[in-house]
Amino acid sequence: MGGTLMARSTPALRALLVLVAVLVVWQFGGAAAHVPGYILPLPSEIAARFWQTREVQLHHLSITALTTVIGLAAALAAGVLLALAVIYVPTLKTIVMPALAAFNSIPKIAVAPLFIIWFGLGIESKVVLAFLLGLFPIFVNSVTGLGEIEADVLDLSRLAGGTQLRIFAKVRLMNALPYITDALKVAFPLALVGSIVGEFIGGNRGAGYLILSAQFNLDTPLVFATLVSITLFTTLGIGAVALVEAAFLNWRPSRRRR
Repeated sequence: MGGTLMARSTPALRALLVLVAVLVVWQFGGAAAHVPGYILPLPSEIAARFWQTREVQLHHLSITALTTVIGLAAALAAGVLLALAVIYVPTLKTIVMPALAAFNSIPKIAVAPLFIIWFGLGIESKVVLAFLLGLFPIFVNSVTGLGEIEADVLDLSRLAGGTQLRIFAKVRLMNALPYITDALKVAFPLALVGSIVGEFIGGNRGAGYLILSAQFNLDTPLVFATLVSITLFTTLGIGAVALVEAAFLNWRPSRRRR
């Protein structure tokens, strides 16, 4: 009977049931094992701390959200423009692709102190880190979406009298949009990581700073509560991209009803 219920339930409901089961085991198992709260607080303690500090968390999370969104928007603009340059000037591909791949392989936490030195302790250094972490997936997906088009489609567009601008707007860009939205789902949490790393290294505001402060005070419930806030923000951001897809990209083959 239980197996039939799980089989008929939606993926979201199954995920929710698994989450509830984990929280129940955590709550009662942790209490029975007498695990100290500063090592692993119970879900009830985390929820209480989350509610107590909701205004403080909202303040710090709003700062992290600002740097993340600005960095992601800059990465989107730069990634698409670089992809266009590579598509229309193919010789650039042998320069841009290896350079970005090499830079992307460097752990950003290793170079974060440099950006703190160069750009200071303000939001600028966090925005730069968010930008750099979000740039590569957007660029790679944009190159794929803008470039991988059937030659027959481009030839037909030219025969129909399409100019370079119209072919770009009606063919290349429309083909690339699903790739770009998919890239945003990957780049959004990466940009958030960049902002938080910047706050870890040198910041006096933001969700990363709040986590460090809670760690120094052995306020582990606040650390977990802040992680919950970050998770909710990430889910909200990815959900916003999914809503854009549902509203404007219903023509995608993967979204057609079969």
